[in-house]
Amino acid sequence: MAGALLTPDEAADMLRVSTKTLQRLRGRGLPYVMITNQTIRYRPDDLENFIEGRIQQCRTARKTRASGTTTSKSGVVDFTAVAERTITRKPKR
Repeated sequence: MAGALLTPDEAADMLRVSTKTLQRLRGRGLPYVMITNQTIRYRPDDLENFIEGRIQQCRTARKTRASGTTTSKSGVVDFTAVAERTITRKPKR
């Protein structure tokens, strides 16, 4: 055996989650060792591998606007031209 087995409380502390969340993660593939029907333990290597398998890269990238136009039911509207007309109008007195 490479290392000592962790209790659910110790495993939850290692993952920084509650024991209830740890229980849910077991249902989603978190490996565990069932000693008896009521005694469950976790191998530290399995927890580390579980963490490594869940690392995600940031998927949000800044999107640039293609143009100032958009299509609606009434056709293509150039909102930049509408905005310019609104800005260049003289204020009413």
